[in-house]
Amino acid sequence: MKKNLFLLAIVMMFAAGTILAEGVVFDPTEVAIPEIAKAKASATTETVKTNTAAKASSAAQDAKKPSDLAKETISKQSDSFNNALYELDTAQVNIRNELLEYKAKYQEIDTQYKLLKNQRKILDGQIKSIEKRIQDIENSKTKIRKTML
Repeated sequence: MKKNLFLLAIVMMFAAGTILAEGVVFDPTEVAIPEIAKAKASATTETVKTNTAAKASSAAQDAKKPSDLAKETISKQSDSFNNALYELDTAQVNIRNELLEYKAKYQEIDTQYKLLKNQRKILDGQIKSIEKRIQDIENSKTKIRKTML
């Protein structure tokens, strides 16, 4: 409850401060340094030039209807969104093409691996059969030697 009252008091103080400050306008020329006062004289001529240019451009904008401006901004936004979607689609197609290339390479290497694996298995079987034949010959030789003695 105390917090709520405290927060309410702060909000009321800020609200009162803004109400009092509405009538007060800060004019930096009142607190101007002499250098700024000199610059103010030259700035007034520039301000007149910019004001006339701003009025001319605002008159050109006023000539356009607000609905036309809204339509232009909506069309510009939709064009930019369409361009962004097109770029994303293009990027997606490029990535899919890259994926297909990698899958093709993987498939090629996988088939080579399987082929080599099968060849290795066949060679391993041949090596084992030859080693078995050698072992059989060795066993035969030892039996013959035993019988000879």
